[in-house]
Amino acid sequence: MSQAMEEEEYARLVMESEPEWLRSEIKRLFQELGETTREKIQAAEYGLAVLEEKQQLKQQYEELELEYETIRTEMEQLKEAFGQAHTNHKKVAADGESREETLIQESATKEEYYMKKVMELQTELKQIRNVLANTQSENERLNSVVQELKEALRVQVETDLGTDFWSGKLLLVATASETTQV
Repeated sequence: MSQAMEEEEYARLVMESEPEWLRSEIKRLFQELGETTREKIQAAEYGLAVLEEKQQLKQQYEELELEYETIRTEMEQLKEAFGQAHTNHKKVAADGESREETLIQESATKEEYYMKKVMELQTELKQIRNVLANTQSENERLNSVVQELKEALRVQVETDLGTDFWSGKLLLVATASETTQV
């Protein structure tokens, strides 16, 4: 059945119906409007929660990137220091051999530690990027759902309460006028 035919049938029912049916129909329409509004509010609340989580993940991502950059800089400095220590070792090989071995070992240990830390941070950064991308996708999906709900609510309100509601009210007033004249 087409939209126009449904509207004509509905208008005919409204014109022929009793005031009690009209009251129950208005009550039903208001209940549907309330339910749709509650659903819209719930979707909006969920969207806000997702946005808050996105903001927290973004903050964590920025902190990890800063930490990554700090460790990368420290690692570069350690590599440079290691290179300098190695050069100095060649100059003072005779009297500093045991000391150099200790420095080399410490540098190697630190470099290994920092390499592991960098790898861990890179892995964590990739995971957070994935979570951020998923959150953004979910947020876009929720925004789309909210827009669809808004549009559906607007159309339903315009359809249910707009034309039909006022036409029915005018019919009730006209019917009441005819009754009082008789």
